[in-house]
Amino acid sequence: MTDDLDHLFARARREEEPPSEALLARVLADAQALQPQPQPVPPRRAVAVRRPGVWARLAAALGGAGVLAGLGTAAAAGVMIGFAQPGALSMVTGGLYETSLDAVDLVPTLDPFLSEG
Repeated sequence: MTDDLDHLFARARREEEPPSEALLARVLADAQALQPQPQPVPPRRAVAVRRPGVWARLAAALGGAGVLAGLGTAAAAGVMIGFAQPGALSMVTGGLYETSLDAVDLVPTLDPFLSEG
């Protein structure tokens, strides 16, 4: 049986016959029928894009809302510590400075620079 199949396959390899024109026409017609047809696309209306405002761009440049929250918290804590001067802070600075912080002039005037000499 294997010999019969080998003989038939060998004969088929030797006798190479091109497909008929009718077969090719039917295959191409079937392929053309299965191709998707283009659908009309409805026109879309243009949507105006809003640019972010100045504050939104500034927040994005700094790193977003989380960074702004941390920055605001640090600023509020700095103002509170600078204005209220807790007692524990006075104890720490008392060991570092000989004078109290009340005597330190943190905002000097321009009077020494304005005198003529």
